[in-house]
Amino acid sequence: MDNNNNIDMDRYFNDREYRKQISAERKKKKTFRGLFSNRIVKAGLVTLAILLIALGGYVYYLFQGLPSIQELENPKTAIATEVRSRDGVVLDRYFVENRTYVPIEKISPNAINALIATEDHRFFNHWGVDFQSLMRLPYYWLQQRFEGGSTISQQLARNLYRKIGFEVTVTRKLREMITAVQIESNYTKREIIEMYLNTVEFSNSAFGIESAAQTHYGKPASDLTLTESANLIGQLKAVYAYNPRLFPERAKSRRNIVLNQMQKHGFISQQVFENLSEEPIALNYQRPSKAGRESRYFGEYVRLKVEDWAEENGYDLYSDGLVIYTTIDSRLQKHAEAAVQEKIKEFQKTFENEWTSYNGDYMDELWEKHPSFLKSFIRETDRYKNSFSKLETNQESVVFDHLMADSSFVDSVKRVRTKLQASFTAIRPDNGHILAWVGGADFGTEQYDYVHQAKRQAGSTFKPFVYAVAIDNGYMPYHKFSKYPSSYIQPNGQTWNPKDPSIPSGPQMVPLREALARSLNNVTIRLLPEIAGAPGTNRTRDLEPAARMIRDMASNLGIDVSDFPPYPSIALGTAEVSLLELVSAYTTFVNKGVHIEPIAITRIEDKEGNVLVEYFPEYSQEAISPETAYMMVDMMRGVIRGGEDYHGTGVRLRNVYNVQQDVAGKTGTTQNSADNWFVAMMPHIVMGSWVGGEDRRIRFPTDGGYSIGQGARTALPNCGTVHQ
Repeated sequence: MDNNNNIDMDRYFNDREYRKQISAERKKKKTFRGLFSNRIVKAGLVTLAILLIALGGYVYYLFQGLPSIQELENPKTAIATEVRSRDGVVLDRYFVENRTYVPIEKISPNAINALIATEDHRFFNHWGVDFQSLMRLPYYWLQQRFEGGSTISQQLARNLYRKIGFEVTVTRKLREMITAVQIESNYTKREIIEMYLNTVEFSNSAFGIESAAQTHYGKPASDLTLTESANLIGQLKAVYAYNPRLFPERAKSRRNIVLNQMQKHGFISQQVFENLSEEPIALNYQRPSKAGRESRYFGEYVRLKVEDWAEENGYDLYSDGLVIYTTIDSRLQKHAEAAVQEKIKEFQKTFENEWTSYNGDYMDELWEKHPSFLKSFIRETDRYKNSFSKLETNQESVVFDHLMADSSFVDSVKRVRTKLQASFTAIRPDNGHILAWVGGADFGTEQYDYVHQAKRQAGSTFKPFVYAVAIDNGYMPYHKFSKYPSSYIQPNGQTWNPKDPSIPSGPQMVPLREALARSLNNVTIRLLPEIAGAPGTNRTRDLEPAARMIRDMASNLGIDVSDFPPYPSIALGTAEVSLLELVSAYTTFVNKGVHIEPIAITRIEDKEGNVLVEYFPEYSQEAISPETAYMMVDMMRGVIRGGEDYHGTGVRLRNVYNVQQDVAGKTGTTQNSADNWFVAMMPHIVMGSWVGGEDRRIRFPTDGGYSIGQGARTALPNCGTVHQ
């Protein structure tokens, strides 16, 4: 037997039927082997297998580029965070894409009709892909018209899900179509239009229809007219090419194409089309960087306040569309900003004139009186720093000779470094709500905030803290002190001689009420030995306990003077404070001795209106007794009203600005007239202003009594103008 072939050889040779059976089986096997040995069939099978594997791989690759179900259900669009006043007015915005999301109810039907007529007039008749348009594409392509035939849903797919891409490929098109179908299955047609108009980019860096309307027409999307809507929708084809600000004629032509489409699809009549198509492009352009950003200083302060909270809680201030409600009163804010901008122009002109001699060069008297100023300003310029290498010298005199010979450069340095700044804020005393905030003259040129960042010497606005300590220690407004100066020996042996610029007329002894109203330095200094418990002393060291008590008083009222040593000069306002600290401290007098930290934010909501966090005033213990607070307010009424035989330093508030209400306040001017202050107190509001040089070395002239370098002549007018 042949074991290999399983054939019984003895039987094979002796049994005929057995041989037939074996022969038949061999033929059968040979037929199958022949079949499988055919090369063509083999190649076909291999190719089919490869194609199936490739197709599977492509399908896998194709679906890898599609948005997930979660992404489809929760499309993420960068929406600007808004800072709003307590009455809902947008004060500032934070964004990477200038976008404000609005529901479809707040979008003009004109814009919706223009969109459908132009981009996808069968929008309501398909389920995401318009095959009728797709079938015409080859015809267009043969005519060198490379149109995409994308529906609104397909375009939305690209806008929402950047992973789909924007390249011109079959894969991107398939992904776009699949996603469009998925979008249609998840959202209604109105929701799709709403998402589309809120995500699409318009000209001039405006994202979404609301920002586009505000940027181009200064109005909400709900108020867009037919031509305005047509102009905006026309931009979608190419935001740069059809920018109406840069290419008005081209934009007009494109707008008329949109209007023509609207007429063609029955949204407007032929007559309306003919009339509107003749209208020119008329914009009310608002720069995107400024649109909805009227209160940049305050907005920046709010941003600094909430950025840590946002980071800790996983929110992106620039794209999550948060709404931050603040305490600002939009009407008061508007008046305050207008007042500061108006007054600072007036002050700047007068300030320059006061320092300029008749027919003299620009502020020549300032440079003569302070000869070191100009060189110090020049040393801070880049041109000065680069001149050493450029001139190949290490001699400063060579550099200065070179730079001073360039009169235009020197003049520009003078003018830039002698700019004045002004700030204003107002606080409601009973809850600490900040009602208005103007951090400077123009945020575009100077971002430094003179409400909370700048700390300058307080001058005489610090004196109420001295008098409050005195009242707390048993002195009454009618207690009298000598109006003449006093001297004290310092530890180094030198004499400290604080004094008023001039001795006021009248009796020698002056009551504290009058001394505060007239802001007399001599009387204020004479209080120190009494407060310190060292009456009759002539040593400054003995005055230090009084200085510590004054410093503690200021601290209890919210002013950070922890770094200021207990020098007796603190009584005359040598400590540096911010305007926000100072005005907040004065609210304590109005609030019966209770200090409340100023508060700017009341709540933060997400884009759906859910409240994420709320803020409330933090009430503290009485910083001073109600009796002391009452007497201080009453004494400072004299600053505005004056007295029987004298005028207060703030009398201009009544005489010039006709403020006849019950107002208490305090003016302040530092010794070198570099900083001018005024704070006004009323039962419902405390407001304050500061005016000074952008560079703290700059000061007002002090030679004549006519100079505006006084709190009553610069800071007070800001408050007076706002009050008017």
